[in-house]
Amino acid sequence: MKVIGSHGWQGRLALAIATGSGLLLTQGAPAGANGIGSAYVANQGAKQITIVDTEGMAAVDVIQTQGQPADLTISQDGSMMYVAEKDTNALEFISRDDYSSKGTVPVGTAPVAVTLSHSGKLAFVTNSGSNNVSVVDLAAKNVVKTLPAGSGPTAAVATGDDVSLVIANGGSGNISFDDINSGQNTATVAVERGPSAIILSNDGRTAYVANKDGNAVSVVDIPGKTLAATIATGVGPVGLAASPDGKTLYTADSSSNDIGVIDLGARKLVQTIGVGQGPAAVAWNKARTLLLTPNTGDNSISFVDPGTQQVKSTAKMSGKPGAMAVAYAEPQPGTTASGQAGVTVGTSGAAGGPAVVTALPKLGGGAAATTLDNLALWRATALGACVALALYLYRRRRRI
Repeated sequence: MKVIGSHGWQGRLALAIATGSGLLLTQGAPAGANGIGSAYVANQGAKQITIVDTEGMAAVDVIQTQGQPADLTISQDGSMMYVAEKDTNALEFISRDDYSSKGTVPVGTAPVAVTLSHSGKLAFVTNSGSNNVSVVDLAAKNVVKTLPAGSGPTAAVATGDDVSLVIANGGSGNISFDDINSGQNTATVAVERGPSAIILSNDGRTAYVANKDGNAVSVVDIPGKTLAATIATGVGPVGLAASPDGKTLYTADSSSNDIGVIDLGARKLVQTIGVGQGPAAVAWNKARTLLLTPNTGDNSISFVDPGTQQVKSTAKMSGKPGAMAVAYAEPQPGTTASGQAGVTVGTSGAAGGPAVVTALPKLGGGAAATTLDNLALWRATALGACVALALYLYRRRRRI
């Protein structure tokens, strides 16, 4: 596995020629890496983001980051990756074309989560050390507002109208509602201990909050700003994903090493699926046939078949994998602005740092065809280069 740094495609082409293989280009070139079904996993212990081929169920490349990546998400057009880096107190912009850094924006202390507004124009960066949320104008690349939070905030998600930001406060055991325009706190709802992840229902009227230390999911009524129910889970839930039909909720249970399956109609845990050690997040692949789960404890990612309730495959990772974003080459029919059908995706936390699970489209119409054309061109270029090198070496040996 190689590192994509500042050398861009020229370095990768040289590497492919030197090794006499075009295979590396299908793994590391912009066309291949930006293809259908890429997942990006933040390795908090290595200052790297791993690129995962969700169809091939394998880790194929890594991207170096400037700081320790605690969380990441992707722009709505798929062109940019936004990475919250805890040790540098910054939000880094990384291009998905060549994975080069496009600069950083200073935010609050110890940022651990980042999520986007539904308009796609703002990023909300949750700062666990300064107990607030930085609002970043993505076009201008600066902080335009700071919203208050409770103690040790770990996650946030904007309501569908971009009026309110719902914040999980891990240290104070509650969620708070902030008016994004006025910058004022409007309500606080007590939940279980250690809230660490939030997603919203189809209609945006219900928030599901994973509580790591309370071993439960809190069901919060958004309009009424009240606690509606509490659902027991496995041990240490830190990540959430919903089924496309909105009837099932999946939890990444970091301490019981499983994925919990919750029937939302019955509001009951009905099954658990064993995965690796310390699952930190959970998200769907493009076809909604597999759940992806990075495991911080054993540096792996599990590919789970929810139908058979079995792990279909496991790939090794590095450096405490946690935060994850899934990007597709084209939007899926019926998806929300945040890309995952039926839900607005927030952020989630895990031992050693929080994690985000986001499923987003890469580009609009025509993107997939362009990607395939570019991939074919890269393969042809690599093959030609290898043939030329082989002929050169053959002729040189004949002369000797």
